[in-house]
Amino acid sequence: MGYTHYYPINTNSPEWKAIWPQLIDNVHKIISRSGVHVSGPDEGHDGEEIPPPIVDVNEDTYLNGVGYDGYQPFVIGRKGYPGCTKTVRKPYDVVVTCILLRAYMLAPSACGIGSDGFWIELKAARSLYEGLFGEKPKSRNERSQSIRYIALTVSRAWERF
Repeated sequence: MGYTHYYPINTNSPEWKAIWPQLIDNVHKIISRSGVHVSGPDEGHDGEEIPPPIVDVNEDTYLNGVGYDGYQPFVIGRKGYPGCTKTVRKPYDVVVTCILLRAYMLAPSACGIGSDGFWIELKAARSLYEGLFGEKPKSRNERSQSIRYIALTVSRAWERF
């Protein structure tokens, strides 16, 4: 059980390959502006030194919350992964969901986003997104029961993967 985000991505798509460098640049901005402490992919970090998130155009992106504020690592990349992360609504969820919204807005034909949560629960991520990129992330119906059907019904990406 837990609050999970799903994001199937066609990493072989020319659209995904074209936006990847921009997305990486945007991930740095999202992390910086969010005010949320994030770390590398491992949760816990009992020591004093917290490994930084991995955000590199030549690699995949790996991040997690810090200490008890971490749960499952978020991985998005060039290679293609199962595309799901359970954040259980920890603080790093706003970073994860903002990155997913940005990925979808940049490459709607290559990726889809879905969640166990509701569109209203993405309010902080949507506000962060709008502040950074000057546009509102698209949705079909903000009153929709689940965000699974908001982004995915636009591109039908979920059905392609």
